[in-house]
Amino acid sequence: MHADREEKLVAARKAYTDGLLYLAFDLYQVQADEGYVESQVFVAWMLSQGVGCEKDESQAAAYYERAAVHGHPLGCFYFARWLTRAGEHAKAHRFYAMGAEKRHLPSMFRVGYSLAHGKGVSRDLQRSYEVLKEAAMHGHAFALRELGLQDLRGRRGIVWQPIGLVEILAAVCWGFMVSMVNDDSDLLIS
Repeated sequence: MHADREEKLVAARKAYTDGLLYLAFDLYQVQADEGYVESQVFVAWMLSQGVGCEKDESQAAAYYERAAVHGHPLGCFYFARWLTRAGEHAKAHRFYAMGAEKRHLPSMFRVGYSLAHGKGVSRDLQRSYEVLKEAAMHGHAFALRELGLQDLRGRRGIVWQPIGLVEILAAVCWGFMVSMVNDDSDLLIS
């Protein structure tokens, strides 16, 4: 069974790299429907972008949700983003937290942001700071920017306000440098 699945994935990857996007979508979708989590994430992305298929946000969300239920960090993050856009902040926070548990930096940023702004969860500035700091220490530009904004607003006291400005400037510079190397980096996904 495992060898058969691997052969199907190789065929799907080859179709994708050869530019046969509709075939690639069909091949990945078969795998996704058979429960292969990585394919669920890829099919969701293809649906969300209209690559090899008609663009369909609700179908994309359904595939992301399937991957999220299995704890896949990208599935958790992108399903939570869909929930955020739908205004379901409490449910979104739970999925962001699942991704954050796996050290997915964009999910960690979203957990920290939710805690700082009371989005779907009670406001907790101390916990927000801890989560944002960890994501920022691993290079997440938006986490560093959010720390700077919190400090600039005086959330940790007046002494931190000038440091907040430095954090914001550092986040902008860091984000620019990362984007020059890889503008699709997780360090730039919010």
